[in-house]
Amino acid sequence: MGYLILLLTIIVYLIRPAEWIPALYFNWNMLLNGLGILFFMATALNRNAKFNFDRTSLFLLWFFMAMVISNLANGQLSTIGSYFSQILSTIVIFILVQAAINTKKQIDNFIFTIILLTLFISYQCYLQATTGMAWGGLEPYYRSVITTVDLLEGATTSKEIQVVWYGILQDPNDLGMLLIAFMPYIFNKVVYQPIPFVKKLLWLIAMLVIGYTIILTNSRGSMLSLIGGLACFYIIKKRSMTGFIIAAIIGLAILAIAPSRMGELTSGDYSAMGRIYAWILALELFAMHPIFGIGAKHFLDYHALTTHNSYVLAFVENGIIGFIAYFSLFTLAVYSGIKVAFKEEDQQRSTEIISLVSGLIGILISIFFISRTYVLLPFLFVAILTTYMRIYSPEHYKEALSTLSLTKLIAYSFAFIVFIYVFNRLTTSLLL
Repeated sequence: MGYLILLLTIIVYLIRPAEWIPALYFNWNMLLNGLGILFFMATALNRNAKFNFDRTSLFLLWFFMAMVISNLANGQLSTIGSYFSQILSTIVIFILVQAAINTKKQIDNFIFTIILLTLFISYQCYLQATTGMAWGGLEPYYRSVITTVDLLEGATTSKEIQVVWYGILQDPNDLGMLLIAFMPYIFNKVVYQPIPFVKKLLWLIAMLVIGYTIILTNSRGSMLSLIGGLACFYIIKKRSMTGFIIAAIIGLAILAIAPSRMGELTSGDYSAMGRIYAWILALELFAMHPIFGIGAKHFLDYHALTTHNSYVLAFVENGIIGFIAYFSLFTLAVYSGIKVAFKEEDQQRSTEIISLVSGLIGILISIFFISRTYVLLPFLFVAILTTYMRIYSPEHYKEALSTLSLTKLIAYSFAFIVFIYVFNRLTTSLLL
C-alpha cells in the first residue's frame, strides 16, 4: 500500500493534473500526504513491520527543525505556517521512498516511472515550442524579442522562449533540474548496460528527447549541470586522467549545441551580477547571525533579489545549525554512493550507482545557480540513491554510512562556507 501511495504522490507532484484539468481540481497533495502519514502510523503499530530509514532521514528532520528554530529565534512565528505544508510534503515523500521501497523491482520501476513522467513533460514542452502552448493552455516563458535584418526580406522578429511546466516546474531552471537528474542514468543504460538492442534504442530515444528539452529550457544552469553530471560520471568511473579527458570532450560537445545564453555570462549580464551582490549581502548577514541565521524564508526582507544559490540561502537564513544538516545530507549521499560503487564487485551495478551519484551531483550543481533550498527534488534524489544502495548493496552501504563521522561532516560544512567566501571574492574582483 505504501508503494502505491508513493507512486500516486510522485505522479500528482510532477504532472499536476489538477492545474490543467478543471474536473480534477482538488488538493491531491494534501490527501496523499495524509495517506502517507497513515501508512507510517500503521507501520509503527505493526510489530512485524520495520522502518527503513538511515542517517540521511535524520539530517532531513534536523534541517527542517533548524528552519523552525531559526524563525523562533528571530520572532517570526507567523512564517512557520507559510512553509509547513511544503515541509510536510518533502518529509513524507522522502521517508515514503525509504520505507515503502523494499525490492529491486520496486526501486527500478520507481526510477522508470519518474523518467516516463519526465518524457511526458518533455512532450508538453515540445508542444509549447512548436504550437505555442501545452495541454491546458500553458504557454512558454517569452524571454525576449529577437530582431533580424535581411537585405531582401527586411526586418523580421522572433520570440526567444523558455519552456516550462505547471506547479513546481513553472520556472525553466526547476524544469531543467528534473530533466538533467536521470540523464547519467539513461546514458549508462545506452552505453554500458548489456540490455537487448530494442531496449537500448528506446533508452537512446529517451536520452535524445530529454536532451532536446533541456535545450528548449534555454537555461544556462541546466546546461552546466548536465555537463557536470556527465563529466562526473566518467571522472568517477574511470578514476584516472582518461576520465577527465572524456569529461572535457563531453563538455565541449554539449557547449557546441548549447543555447545562445551560455555566452552571456559577462560583467554586463544582470542575472550574473545580481548573484554577486546578493552573495555579498548574504555573507555579511551570516557574519551578523551565524548561529540561527536571519530566519527561514526571510532573505527577501533584506534584498530585492534572492541569493540565486541554494547553499548560500541555506546558511544565511538558517545559520550554521541548519546548514550543517543541509550540506551533510548531500555530502553523505555522494560520499556513500562513491564508496559503495568502488567496493561493488558487480561492475554493471557499480556503474549504475555511479550514474545515480552523477545525477545527484548534476542537481547539486544546478542548485548552486538557483535558490531552491527548500524544494523536494534534491531531497527526493537523495532518497532514491540511498534506497537503491540499501537494496542492491546493503553491506557496503551500511559500512559507508558509518565511516563518515559527524565531526567530518561539520568540518566539510564549514569548509564549503569558506569556499563560498573565496569564490565570491574572486568573482567580485573579476566581474566588478
